[in-house]
Amino acid sequence: MEKTTRHSRTSGKSEAAAASAMSDHLDSRTAATEVAHMLRDRLNGTAADLLLVFGSYHHRAGLAAASRIIGETLGTATILGGTAESVIADDEEREGRAGLCALSLSMPGAVVRAFHIGPGEQDLPLSDREAMRERIGWRQDTRAVIAVADPFTTPPDVLEKVASCCPSDHRAIPICGGFASGASQPGQNALIHGTSVSAHGLAGATISGAIDVDFVVSQGCRPIGPTFVVTRSDQNIIHEVGGRNVLQAIHELAENLNERERELLSKGLLIGVVIDEYKDRFGRSDFLIRNVVGIDRKRQAIAVNDFLRRGQTVQFHVRDATTADEDLHLLLDAQQLKDRPLAALLFTCNGRGSKLFDEPNHDAGVLRQRLGSVPLAGFFAAGEIGPIGNRSFVHGHTASVALFRDKPANQS
Repeated sequence: MEKTTRHSRTSGKSEAAAASAMSDHLDSRTAATEVAHMLRDRLNGTAADLLLVFGSYHHRAGLAAASRIIGETLGTATILGGTAESVIADDEEREGRAGLCALSLSMPGAVVRAFHIGPGEQDLPLSDREAMRERIGWRQDTRAVIAVADPFTTPPDVLEKVASCCPSDHRAIPICGGFASGASQPGQNALIHGTSVSAHGLAGATISGAIDVDFVVSQGCRPIGPTFVVTRSDQNIIHEVGGRNVLQAIHELAENLNERERELLSKGLLIGVVIDEYKDRFGRSDFLIRNVVGIDRKRQAIAVNDFLRRGQTVQFHVRDATTADEDLHLLLDAQQLKDRPLAALLFTCNGRGSKLFDEPNHDAGVLRQRLGSVPLAGFFAAGEIGPIGNRSFVHGHTASVALFRDKPANQS
């Protein structure tokens, strides 16, 4: 399968183009050859400025060779990719089956720089903004960073340091991406960055110049009960909310739920943490969703997969397919006011797909329905990366989307 979009620039001298393709062949080299030929035919020989290549765990050992085959066929300047539990292309989410997909972007006037940040690197002072800017290739007109990270070895502060490395008079760099999900233990993921492959850390591509990148981050979880203020916590352990024992608060909340909400609660409890405490009211997009990873009845406390401090506002949430569908559609409404995208990248949670929705290919299908048949690729992630407001976060249960639109070189 493959889709192509071409946009002519105002000057008529050059045009941006994109194409996506996927192969289900189990042999990595054969799959790469099939994908490369499809992309080349659809692009009519147009060289790619950025090539995104994602492979299911079946292609872990051969992903580097596959990326090289596709890159050499297309004459690609920069390659970024990684392994995943499942991959996505166009309107197909190929869950649990072998798949190698790629998205090729030709963006005249744009500048793309691949980079890699490994764990425990001694040569990179992450507190040094200037060094980080040099490392990732930041420019005055940097639009975004696309990132693929290993969940076992990515230093926890790297995303924040990358996003905030720009000078103080510039906005933080939006980061969109996902954590590789193709391995069950450290050392088994493959991250492609340029001509190199790594099993650890974070691989990224910095995109600057004459290109627009928009983001859609749909968390799609349903709030239940009232908001609470954390009144006693210790790192990722919450003891009290609203001056009461947290387990007592959850028990009282559950008693007041309707039958449908209790059914959703039985499938797992989540907690939303308010991003901006200065708001008077909080809606769906105001919470950063985190997992409740444990309940300690002896200590009368819960553990979450983030550090919380006293005074933060929280609200409990549950996973809900209806809310997730509504939220994605709602966020895509704003994109209808803009030109059709050149291409889309989708990083969706490995807990979504058929594990959440009654129908297959939900997230990819909604994007195609609302945006048209734009070239699309991506993967099911072990954690999604996307911006909300002025900050980029690691999310769970989320669909994080980057949308590329052509911009004439003479536009700021």
